[in-house]
Amino acid sequence: MMVHFEKQAARMGADIRYGLATKVDFSQHPYKVQIDEEKWVEADAVIICTGASAKWLGLPSEQRLNGFGVSACAVCDGFFFKGKEVAIVGAGDTAAEE
Repeated sequence: MMVHFEKQAARMGADIRYGLATKVDFSQHPYKVQIDEEKWVEADAVIICTGASAKWLGLPSEQRLNGFGVSACAVCDGFFFKGKEVAIVGAGDTAAEE
């Protein structure tokens, strides 16, 4: 799916660069982003995508059953449990939103 997102962004004119953003300067336009602690690139807009990581409960069976009825992403894997009773455990509003 991410390949499709990248292709769509390229079709829309996005300048796609790879690397780890290590510093940013949002004090003036154009914005500046340092890549891999060496090269600075300038941009009119910056999209920050930090990703997410699951907060596991620490139960011994969690990792063993991951993908076999236990999931860390209700949005990603909810389809597989359509029409079945499920329990969603989460912190804050995240679980309820998913």
